[in-house]
Amino acid sequence: MRRNTLSYQTTLLWLVFADLLCVLCAYGGAFFLRVHFPLPFTADFLPPSRLEEVSHPLFFLLATQVVLLYFFGFYELHALQHRGRLVTPVAAALGVQLLTTTAWYFFRGDLSFPRSVLILFWFLNTLGVAGLRRWVVQRLRQAGPQRILVVGTETDIQAFLAGLPELRPFPEFAIAGLVSLNGHSNQREDYGVPWMGSADELPRILQEAPVDDVLLLSPATWKDVLVDRLLRLPAQPTGARPRLLVVPSMYDILVGRVSSLQLHDVPLVEVLKNPREDLEFFIKGILDKGIAGLLLILNVPILCLAAVLIKATSPGPVLYCQQRVGQGGKEFTLYKLRTMMDGAEQETGPVLAGPEDERVTWIGRFLRDSRIDEIPQLGNVLNGTMSLVGPRPERPEFVGEFLRTIPGYAERLQVKPGLTGLAQVDGEYHTTAEYKLKYDLAYIYNHSLWLDLRIMAETVKVMLARRGV
Repeated sequence: MRRNTLSYQTTLLWLVFADLLCVLCAYGGAFFLRVHFPLPFTADFLPPSRLEEVSHPLFFLLATQVVLLYFFGFYELHALQHRGRLVTPVAAALGVQLLTTTAWYFFRGDLSFPRSVLILFWFLNTLGVAGLRRWVVQRLRQAGPQRILVVGTETDIQAFLAGLPELRPFPEFAIAGLVSLNGHSNQREDYGVPWMGSADELPRILQEAPVDDVLLLSPATWKDVLVDRLLRLPAQPTGARPRLLVVPSMYDILVGRVSSLQLHDVPLVEVLKNPREDLEFFIKGILDKGIAGLLLILNVPILCLAAVLIKATSPGPVLYCQQRVGQGGKEFTLYKLRTMMDGAEQETGPVLAGPEDERVTWIGRFLRDSRIDEIPQLGNVLNGTMSLVGPRPERPEFVGEFLRTIPGYAERLQVKPGLTGLAQVDGEYHTTAEYKLKYDLAYIYNHSLWLDLRIMAETVKVMLARRGV
């Protein structure tokens, strides 16, 4: 059923190769233009002999090209389809490359490199990289969106559709239709998407409708209910909690990982365990404090400047202290730079902030988008109440509600909350608490130091691209 389109991985591979080729062509083209063509603000042609007199940082340019484009989000093909202009953000990203290359020459003590060549290289490189992205985006748009058929109960489907932002276009996918597990008339629509029949009619629907993917929304089962009840039980007198083992079905084996546990000759899946027993969590705690201390020292100038801007633009304290729920359900004081008007919740009480919250000041919006307002939480990492990576801590009022309404929510309290997490780099601002929980549980039960490094790298990319939650 899948259309004949370029695969995502293949496109990325060719794009990286094209970017590297673009560096070499832009570098060679800059020297060619400077040697053979009269340019503004230049007295005469560059002598060809200079090519042999100066050092050529080709490896440095190749490395910074891929790294900077990655961190500025130019390898996220789906996100590129939402961008309007490409030249300006590409010029900004490669402008950092221009500055780092200039610094590279400066610290080497080699000041003989022609500066006009660097400017020409930046200009040509920007046009090449932006042109490549524009071509890829056009190819993706010509291929059309992936057509998705959503299958589930009416309640689950409506909750899923409600979680999608209604006004945002999705050029990379489109909901082609809805199929009900509990029987549904195909004469109505929800959120502008037609119901196409029941699950019994799936063979007919897939034959008649052009569909690329089938998305199954799993309803809560008796296993989900039982796991949630076990999570809410108090610890045993020893402080430990018994493991929960499940004999997996074929579906569990296909979508999960069967551990090496077994009972006689029956394979088992370990559902509930104590993630803090892993050695990597112990190492993670040591690394947290070392990295947080270093980052806090490096960010002192940014904190001072932010404090001055907050004080100058709105009355109130610079720091905002708030109670959050941490590991084991214990409350702690979280520190942030104030981004809202002072006393923003005096009349409304605790309210989750929205993407266009009117209570946020103009400087506060910048601090939120750039994540600068979160820097004081490095102090929380140093005092042991938070980690660099983990589920984001919520306020007690919301945690109480989520514990009552979202099965399995208590499991995210097994580990320390983090400054950033999987939901923050892979989710969006509108991602619901239920789906954020799935990200958090995926992180907890698949934790590794490599995953932490990947999330921290993705966080830098999110900050530079100013997206995410």
